Amino acid sequence: MRPIALLRSAFIVLLLLGSPGFAQLAGDAPATAAFAERVGLRDVTGFVETVQSLRSTGHLPPRYATKDEARAHGWRGGGLCGVWPGHLIGGDHFNNFGHQLPGAPGQVYREADLDADCRGRGPKRLIFSNDGLIFVTVDHYNSFTQVP
Repeated sequence: MRPIALLRSAFIVLLLLGSPGFAQLAGDAPATAAFAERVGLRDVTGFVETVQSLRSTGHLPPRYATKDEARAHGWRGGGLCGVWPGHLIGGDHFNNFGHQLPGAPGQVYREADLDADCRGRGPKRLIFSNDGLIFVTVDHYNSFTQVP
């Protein structure tokens, strides 16, 4: 990581630690973990970290990469760990075809893989909007559950 980026990241962490909202996020972690277990996620810790990142910064954690970023590292579909260990696909636009999720003017949804492994990306996704809505699908977009 470049020194400037490292300093910026450290500054953001310090701001978050001092913000009143950080205590709220930390307090929400048990409920978020219980939700993850209830819907059948394996990587509960990663899910909690991802939801907290979205709620505090509006962005996915650095372990997520868009499909274009993954392709630049040699990804050609399937699991990402063979070409870019430690990363997951996330941040690409999600088209709300069928309007299964709430819609509003200017609202944009993005998606992120959940519980992906080296064999493939799997059916589980986190869907999040630019206005703070977060959903999980564990059956590849057939149904959605809003994250509390």
